[in-house]
Amino acid sequence: MTFGLRISRRDQRTLGAGVITIASLIVVARGIPAIRAWEADRLREAREAATQLAAARVGRRHLSALRDSLAARRARLASIDSTLFSGASTSAVASALASTLEDLSDHNAVKVTSLQIRADSVPRDGMTRVDVRLSGITDVVGLTGLLQAVEGGAMPLVIRELDVSQPEPTAADSRPEALRIDVLVSGVGLVTGDRSVGRK
Repeated sequence: MTFGLRISRRDQRTLGAGVITIASLIVVARGIPAIRAWEADRLREAREAATQLAAARVGRRHLSALRDSLAARRARLASIDSTLFSGASTSAVASALASTLEDLSDHNAVKVTSLQIRADSVPRDGMTRVDVRLSGITDVVGLTGLLQAVEGGAMPLVIRELDVSQPEPTAADSRPEALRIDVLVSGVGLVTGDRSVGRK
């Protein structure tokens, strides 16, 4: 004995609508989080792009100022280079300093009796320190002029030691003043023969 299950058209429509509704609910329940995650990714990318765009605009505004600063620094570096002693070796740089001190001594009426040259044996980054000890005879005016010319000039020179003595303290006032001076002068020079240094 068999029983036939008959479903009316109305019930079939209701059942179909229920199935569609359940399927739609499943799709929506799974799809909404995915859509929200995708939207969050897009928002994050948009914020990052906006941040990069703002940084690029700020950098563009400051670019001209940076270029001006770089040009000014290059000009200062060139002016400093022009005041440095230079030579193919440390000895050549020291000789240039000694020659300059002789010229300054002549200009300030200092009679040079001896010059002792000392230089670093190995330059560092193309730079070297050189020392020259100058001994001579002059008066107060000549000594003052020499000291001012050494430390007040454009070249980077400094007086490390100064010894002044009067060889004849009991000399008559009618005789010209004579002071024996011993000056140690230090300077910085550029060794142009140092191939390890790339100068731009």
